[in-house]
Amino acid sequence: AVVSTQSTGTALNFVVIFVLMHWTPTTHSYLYLFAVMWGMSDAVWQTQINAFYGVIFVGFEEPAFANYRLWESMGFLCAYLLSNNLKLKVFMWIMLGWLGSSYLGYAMIEVLERKRVGRCSIYPCNGGKSDVAPETTSKA
Repeated sequence: AVVSTQSTGTALNFVVIFVLMHWTPTTHSYLYLFAVMWGMSDAVWQTQINAFYGVIFVGFEEPAFANYRLWESMGFLCAYLLSNNLKLKVFMWIMLGWLGSSYLGYAMIEVLERKRVGRCSIYPCNGGKSDVAPETTSKA
């Protein structure tokens, strides 16, 4: 379920960036649709990556999230510094490249974690059935 959710967010991001690269604005009505689609894909990325970090780095959540926020901020800084020096189309190609490499990295970690643990990292892989037997309480 997580991989499909992340795939949906990534595909939505790809579509928005690709369409914006080739779109010549004539009316502002479509711009709101692109903003909504971008917000939806960003929401998927933010929530799923936060959940992913919480599961992968059990016991080390604080440094993991600090590291995540550091590199996220570095990405914002690089984008800000490059924004005046690059044409918009070049900037969007760079965004597509980072998006693709980010998703491949996410998928690779998901596969490696599945091999290591024997299950998906966030949601069960077997259609919602838990791999863990329910706890039984005995009354004495």
